[in-house]
Amino acid sequence: MLNITKVQLSASGWTLNMLSPRVATITNPLGQRKVTYFGFETEEKALQFKRWLLENTTNSTIYVRKAERLSQNWECKCWNVPTELIIQIAELDINQQTQLKQ
Repeated sequence: MLNITKVQLSASGWTLNMLSPRVATITNPLGQRKVTYFGFETEEKALQFKRWLLENTTNSTIYVRKAERLSQNWECKCWNVPTELIIQIAELDINQQTQLKQ
């Protein structure tokens, strides 16, 4: 189960939604997801993830850049990623973080 942390980005209602340490979304004032971020420690891992997304999803647009929204070094800024995939990746990230703490 995801424990989403919401950060207000603007007075008009844009919100950054932290699903896990490495997964976040931005929603508009109506609650519609506009973009998703996936964080990585290296540029190579971010590029690998971009290639995987392009091969395994349809209509995704992805930019790899130095992190601006997440605490990792690099992030993939993505549009049109299926909700189910976002949730699956966020839950996997949470599970991995939990195992590292044990």
